[in-house]
Amino acid sequence: MNTPLFEHGLNAHPPLRVIVIDDHPLFRAGVVAALKSESGIDVCGEAEGALDGRALAAKLKPDAAVVDLMLRDDDGLKLVRELRQDAPALRIVVLSMLEAGVYTPKALHAGANFFVSKLEGPPAIIAALRQPISLERGTRARPLDDELEALTERELQVFTQLGQGRSTQEISGVLGVSVKTIESHREGIKAKLALPHTNALVARAALWARAQGLVR
Repeated sequence: MNTPLFEHGLNAHPPLRVIVIDDHPLFRAGVVAALKSESGIDVCGEAEGALDGRALAAKLKPDAAVVDLMLRDDDGLKLVRELRQDAPALRIVVLSMLEAGVYTPKALHAGANFFVSKLEGPPAIIAALRQPISLERGTRARPLDDELEALTERELQVFTQLGQGRSTQEISGVLGVSVKTIESHREGIKAKLALPHTNALVARAALWARAQGLVR
């Protein structure tokens, strides 16, 4: 049985030290306030740009970083790659208003652990920070492999293409079938893997593809 990340009422674990990097002051303030209200999470720093964010991470050496993809001074994906290079064990939660189906695999490939849409709000960020680490960063997990055995050959092809960052339209062209057919396969995969939405499907596929060495 997995030990909870945090034990309420017990100091079994030190607080998770988090920095927040986002160039929208009001949104960043809301995220920081929500995180500070959570037991077991300590917001130890904030930054509004990539340059300051990287310097802050190097100085404070946090356990986790919450990073917006759209930063005024640089590309958020570049920052994610730099943070991953600087601190291989850092838990990185990416935030974005960009299309999840396109940017989830891009963020994971850059080195993020989780992609959270800003539309989901602070609860999704907190959930990502508390998420067990067994599936993070492409770690191969036996339960996922077992689940994939339920997929048909065509569904596995679609799943693999999703994991490699291709859109529905691109997969349609690669496999030579209609977009509607790919969408149907996508729905079938979500049902078999008990995934709640397309964002979760793309994230799971990207993790699997990285574990298999299909992407860098």
